[in-house]
Amino acid sequence: MKRLIIIVEGDTELEFVNTLLAPYLYSKAKCSVSAFKIKHSKGGLSNYNHLRIDLLNVVYQNNVIVTTLIDYYGLPSDFPQFQESASIVEKQDRIKLLESGIKHDIESVQGQVFENLVPYIQLHEFEALVFSSSEPFKKLYDTRCNFTILNNVLSEYTSPEDINHSYATAPSKRLSQIIRGYNKIVDGNTILQEIGIQTILNKCPRFNQWVEKLIFKTTNSE
Repeated sequence: MKRLIIIVEGDTELEFVNTLLAPYLYSKAKCSVSAFKIKHSKGGLSNYNHLRIDLLNVVYQNNVIVTTLIDYYGLPSDFPQFQESASIVEKQDRIKLLESGIKHDIESVQGQVFENLVPYIQLHEFEALVFSSSEPFKKLYDTRCNFTILNNVLSEYTSPEDINHSYATAPSKRLSQIIRGYNKIVDGNTILQEIGIQTILNKCPRFNQWVEKLIFKTTNSE
């Protein structure tokens, strides 16, 4: 059985992978899925080298596909290709350059190609996935939810992944304004579980492309 290792940025992502993403991937690819938070930092992602160390520690393991689940919002400026990416207007292309920069850096440091390495950066922030449906907000947070702000956000963006990444308007900041007393780990994953993985995949095309790539890699790699 092919193994899939997902290096995540924080507790919210870890919980999401364990409760929603891993069972889905197993059902589609019959692969073993494990996830861990970036080990060499005190929380979050403070510099690229922390991620590089973790990637190098697992990418040589046998029968394994290695990927990441980190946010573009707040990405440290020491990431490979970070300065070059800033000049790219289209955010999708900007993030593709950053992802390829991670892979190129690992391969150049080790002097070999790693077909089993699939870097992924979420546009713009993992919490964007929470906006895949408004129904859980109505069902779970009727008395705590500011539906005016929620409806304005949902009407403004075609895809949750387009919700922008400034300090005041990143998805996590908006959720704190929408749900009174919002807890990103507990509430975020409660909403995501209520939405369900298929709706998230349908509403978030870039996230869906990543998941499809992981399924392909785990079912077709030798």
